This record gives sequence, C-alpha cells and structure tokens, in this order.
Amino acid sequence: MGTLDSMSPVAEALVRAVRQDLHRHTDHVEARRLGRRHKGDIPFLGVPRHTLVRITRDHVDDPALRLPDRQAWQAAVRGLWTGDVTRESRYAAVVLTRHPRYRALAASPLSTNLYRDLITDTPTRDTADAVAVLSLPLPLNAAPVTEGRVVRSWAVVGSPWMRRAAILCQARRFHRTDPDLLRSSIGANLLERLDIVREAIPEALTAYLRTCPEDAAADLHATLESWSSQMPAALAEAIDTRLAADERRRHPRV
Repeated sequence: MGTLDSMSPVAEALVRAVRQDLHRHTDHVEARRLGRRHKGDIPFLGVPRHTLVRITRDHVDDPALRLPDRQAWQAAVRGLWTGDVTRESRYAAVVLTRHPRYRALAASPLSTNLYRDLITDTPTRDTADAVAVLSLPLPLNAAPVTEGRVVRSWAVVGSPWMRRAAILCQARRFHRTDPDLLRSSIGANLLERLDIVREAIPEALTAYLRTCPEDAAADLHATLESWSSQMPAALAEAIDTRLAADERRRHPRV
C-alpha cells in the first residue's frame, strides 16, 4: 500500500518521527494486556490514547513537517498504516486524517478510496472501525449524495470489512445521519452469518437511536418490525438486548 522508500522526503520524515516517538512511549505491560484483549496479529505498544493523539498532533503541527499536497498527505497516512505497523501507528494515521490542517484533503471524495484501502488492509476491528467511524464520515458529510452511493455499494460487496464499515460509518454522524443509507446497509446484511458484519448491526442502530428525533426513531422501529420475518432470531435478540441495555443506561430507574 505504501512504503517509506516511495514517499516524498517530508512525508517520510513525518512518518518516522511519529513512529519513533510512539516507540519511545512503549508500555510493555499495557501492550500485553491489550494484546490479550484484542484479536489480531498487529501488535500494541501500550501507548495511552491521549499521549498518542498529542504525539501525532505535535509532529503534524511542526512547520518543518508540513505536507505540501494531497500526494504527500496520502502517502503519510498510508505510511503510518503499513510497514513497521503497530495498532498505535494506525491510530496515528486516523488522527492525521482528522487534523484541521488537512481537513479539506481528508473530506474530499477523492479520499473515500483511501479509507476503503485502509479498512481492508490487514484489518482488525479496532483499527478498521476507527477509519469507518472517524475518517469515512468526512467525505460523506462533504458530498453526501455521491459518497452515500459509494458507501451503499459497499454494503453488498464481498469484503465483510467493507460491509461492516457501511453499517457503522454513521455511528458518530449524529444529526447528519442518513437514515436511508443506514437502513439499506443493514437491510442488505440481515441474513449475514459472519460475526464481523452481524455484530455491527445492533451497534449502528443503538448509535442512531441515541440522537435521532422521536419521529425518526418511530420510523426505524417500524422498519425493524417489517424486517422481523426476515431477520434470524439470534440477530433480533441481539438487537433487542442492545437497545434495551442502552435505554437502561440512558434512563436509569431512580
């Protein structure tokens, strides 16, 4: 996907600086704990999330490491995602996609294919979901019609990670959530047996129902009722359990 040898000097310098700083903050005990908790072959360094964000932003803010154009920015994102990869270097790639300096590049429809590549490159749930939930909504918000069609197409492709991303990508879009995109992405995967896809459905529904207006919530519940005859019992139970648990958390009994 991208190597240091193929990058511009400034992109290479940024990637090296972030990686080296992350490695200097390695916590081996925490890394082992996270490795036991999360599946996947990509190792952890055990760097706290707030430290990771600070490290990445400090280097991105360095005027000497300013990326001059889309090619350099994209190479830096890919470089952090691949090569001498750790979970933290992948999180740093996501931080780079959300940095205000490069927001226009990150939100461009040209970046949707970049996010697709990241999601499908040796994916783990935490790193692929970070791109789906934090990076992919940027072009969706900037160009909802064209990029909505692209993401809708992901819901029916062979890659389970792309289908998972299509379902989850609106989890933090809040008032910008497109309910038709949500329904179509979920509806296309009601009979999916793979956990990686099926388990995204209750999560996406819960996220939407937390913030949508009452009439939109009623519409979604009506859709769920219409799906009841098509939906496997296990999925219906998982949705009911997740929604009920979230309702209890938001409205605890006194």
